[in-house]
This record gives sequence, C-alpha cells and structure tokens, in this order.
Amino acid sequence: MKTTVDSARRGFLWKASAALAVPLTVGAARVSAHTAEARDTSEARLAELEDVNAIRELTRRYLRHVNAGAHDEAAALFAQPARADTRSGPTTLGADSLDGEDAIEIAAGGTAATARLHCNAEIETPIEPVTPLVAMARAQGGGVLRRTDRGVIEAAYVKLDGCWKIERLAFRAA
Repeated sequence: MKTTVDSARRGFLWKASAALAVPLTVGAARVSAHTAEARDTSEARLAELEDVNAIRELTRRYLRHVNAGAHDEAAALFAQPARADTRSGPTTLGADSLDGEDAIEIAAGGTAATARLHCNAEIETPIEPVTPLVAMARAQGGGVLRRTDRGVIEAAYVKLDGCWKIERLAFRAA
C-alpha cells in the first residue's frame, strides 16, 4: 500500500509543478520583453547624452580656438571649413551661466542638432574714419573700440561619419 501512496504523491507533484510552470514562463516572457524595452530606452538615452557631451566639447574647442585667435583651427571644426567665417564677430567668448539654462536638442535621426548657449563676448569695432592718428593706433595694436556683451550662441550641428561638426554658429547679443 505504501507504493500506491508514493506514486500518487509523485503524480501530484508532477502535475502541480507543470501547472505552476505555465504562469511562470508567461510571466518570465513578459518580464524579458519589458527588460529588452527598458534596455533599448536606456541605450537610446545613453546615445543622446553622449551626443550632447560631444557637442558641448566641440563648442568648447571652438571657443578655445576663437579666444586664442586660431581662426584656421576654429574653421576646421565646421562641416564646410571654406564657408566658415571665424574672423568676424567676437574676439573672445566665455560661458555665462547667469542668463539661464543652455539648450542642446538632438534631432530624431541623431544626425543633426541645435543649441542655444549663453555666453559673454568681447567685441572689437575698428575706429572709423581712418585718420593718421587712428592709423598710428592700429599700428600699435589699438584703433578699435572694445565692449563686452552678454548674449547667446545659436548653433546648428551635423553628424558626419560619426563625428559632430558645426554647420553654422552665430553670436546674438541679448
């Protein structure tokens, strides 16, 4: 009689474990699909953050080159360096966090972006008309009016061969 009880117990355990396994596999599949979706979202967010940081670093390099007077190096950061006009405009640019938050937006395809970055700019305007006194001042490194303005750098960026480049960049006084 003991053998009948053992086989009944084994049969019950076998059937109960099979019945319990079905909801667990369905739940595991649901969790697996949710995990894959979360992983895709996390990877997309990580890619976006990496792009934003790459654009910030590209802009910092541009500012360093402009501040150093290295116009050819600054032009090399553009998608079309021949069309880049780095000689006109501010002579010195610096970050300004007092005016508000900077905004960098990556386009849906991940190959274009726009930015509005707050900054201070030192602008030099040559003194006109050119007289002998102004000509002497220019020969000695002067002959310009200097002023500092707060404003915004408005820029468009494009991703070429996996590398961000500046498409256009302009300083707008506030």
